[in-house]
Amino acid sequence: CVAFLTKPLHGGLGDAFKLDDTWSWMWSTYALYDPSYQNTEAFGFFIDVGNGWSTIPPGLLMNYAIIYGPYLPITDESSIINPLLVGCIGIASYWQIMYGTYIYFLSFVWNERYKGFAPLEIWTFVGLSNGIWILFPAIGLWACYRMLGEGSFDVLA
Repeated sequence: CVAFLTKPLHGGLGDAFKLDDTWSWMWSTYALYDPSYQNTEAFGFFIDVGNGWSTIPPGLLMNYAIIYGPYLPITDESSIINPLLVGCIGIASYWQIMYGTYIYFLSFVWNERYKGFAPLEIWTFVGLSNGIWILFPAIGLWACYRMLGEGSFDVLA
């Protein structure tokens, strides 16, 4: 699994985002560490599928706010895109992602899915690959908190 993650991308980083078999290989490689990803009745499967679909609209809203928010005139609370809307939806979305990751880690440890693997493999493959789903949502929560507190998109500038 570590060899898969450290192999060079064909054609550069841009190819990693093409809709080919790269992501299916990633998913199936991760499933070697956690068989719940092969089980469509398991939480691990559904938290990824659910987050994958339910975070698209909030993600698009947040991206719009990051790109255009600092330049939008905030004249009143009835503006279509305003810090209150983006902050509230962002907090809900980032909390969902982070909470799901905490529950996933609990499930992974509780079900002893780490057995049979070297600790370094678990820390690098499971810990780091899921740790980003705690770190970046925590940063997003902080930014949304600031948007709500300041009533502006200045934190995004």
